[in-house]
Amino acid sequence: MTRLWIVRAGALGERELAAIVQSKLLPGFLQVGDLKACANRDSVLAHLQDVMPDEGKNRLRNFAAQLNQFVNLIKIGDFVVMPRKVTNGVAIGIVTGGYQFDADSDFKHSRAVEWREESLPRDTFKQDLRHSFGAFMTICEVKRNSALERVQAVLSTGADPGALLGKQGQAPKPLPLNGAEDDEVEAEDYQTDIEDIANQQIISLIKSEFAGHALADLVAEIMRVEGYTTKVSPPGPDGGVDILAAGGTLGLGEDRICVQVKSGDGAANHDVVLRLIGSVSNTQAQTGLLVSIGGVNAVAQKELDNNFFKLRLWQMPDLLKALFRTYGELSDKTRAKLPLKQIWAPMAQGAS
Repeated sequence: MTRLWIVRAGALGERELAAIVQSKLLPGFLQVGDLKACANRDSVLAHLQDVMPDEGKNRLRNFAAQLNQFVNLIKIGDFVVMPRKVTNGVAIGIVTGGYQFDADSDFKHSRAVEWREESLPRDTFKQDLRHSFGAFMTICEVKRNSALERVQAVLSTGADPGALLGKQGQAPKPLPLNGAEDDEVEAEDYQTDIEDIANQQIISLIKSEFAGHALADLVAEIMRVEGYTTKVSPPGPDGGVDILAAGGTLGLGEDRICVQVKSGDGAANHDVVLRLIGSVSNTQAQTGLLVSIGGVNAVAQKELDNNFFKLRLWQMPDLLKALFRTYGELSDKTRAKLPLKQIWAPMAQGAS
């Protein structure tokens, strides 16, 4: 029977691009050794007790349940969702290989996957599935409310048909007291990453209220709050320059930044980075900043890495951090478009 799984690629999305480029699932757990000989959760747990002796009992059982799913329960042909952190999308793929361990790799544990979508906007899915994708676990199954059939429908038609008649309103199973005793516990039974859910809602609001060139206005306002004098290019062709920002008195300091803002869902490519490099030179800026809410592809990331002393990248998490850092000093008009309230909440545990 085909199943649907969530496999994340880092709490901050640090393995996402590698997962996409290498066509692999990369769940982390880097302190854990080879699990090929572990045929069930109990044997995985025994290994974890050896390599993580200082961890609590419940946390180890939780990790063992997740890793047993990754090694033994996920089958070739199963569907997998990778909720992304550096964009507001999800990657969707089909598992094509068994568990692999490479001690010399930066990622250690992996499985091969054929990605059918690399960053599908989350709002493609209805709210119940988006909530399931926010389950805090690194690895877990999603099956309530016809989740698998709906993901398959999105891949084939581009639309989420919603929960099938007769499947709605089912009461969730009680949470296991030991924190994941049962290998069959689903995403809905796990604690939800409310910070991620909130961030995704804020991202959707930004995309709605600051679509297109308006995103450059938001970035410029954030930079002004942080002490820069800014000049925003008018809408239309900008030649690779959306914002010029300068520090110091009257904006005449040495800290001169040329900013290119990409507001679309798609990843910025190599050409975008090359245009930014040219704009930095043409404007006599000191630094180039690429703001891309759709992230960047692997070739663009390599070009950014090669120009470490000249270029910087803001992906969606970076933009959110800057927004939160400056929010109290933004204009009343901007805060009316982005009405936010800071709250405190217990920190969830269980992801790697």
